[in-house]
Amino acid sequence: MGKAVLYIRDEELLRSLKKRLKDRGFAEIIAPGSPGELLNEALSSHPEVAVIEYRAADQEISSVAKRLWEKLSLPIIMIAESTEVEEVQTWGEATVSTILAKPVREDELVAAVALSIAAARRVERLKEEVTSLKESIESRKVIEKAKGRLMERDKLSEAEAFRRMQRLAMDRRISMRQLADAILLTESIAG
Repeated sequence: MGKAVLYIRDEELLRSLKKRLKDRGFAEIIAPGSPGELLNEALSSHPEVAVIEYRAADQEISSVAKRLWEKLSLPIIMIAESTEVEEVQTWGEATVSTILAKPVREDELVAAVALSIAAARRVERLKEEVTSLKESIESRKVIEKAKGRLMERDKLSEAEAFRRMQRLAMDRRISMRQLADAILLTESIAG
């Protein structure tokens, strides 16, 4: 596994968590001393997960968590006093993967780390799928528009225009999207 970044002020919990994560195969565990250092370390080292101890007096933590999520889509596990869990839920809903109430059992924390990383990976795959689907839809629109221009200009049926575009794309060894872009560019220059 990769790296984990921890911002835990409870020394006993920090030692224990470092050991458990090392045992679970994390190659590097970074434990900065302040929220600002946490952000800088995470941005430079790109860890797989962040485990952060929340304290209401530390107002910087919520903004750091938001920045970590925005910049890295980093799964964040927040550890809070049971009386603070609701507060973390309020501001952390869009950024925090898991909230654990103190006292935290090590096995719960290790399970939360594993589940948060798996969920973040699923989110990344879904983002890639959405991007791919958006590109496909956009390509389809451009191809349809170019096909319409060929139908109009050359008085072709829809099937004939599509076959012509396929043949031209294959002959030139370019994608249908590239051909459609070229057709539309030619039409705009000529028109």
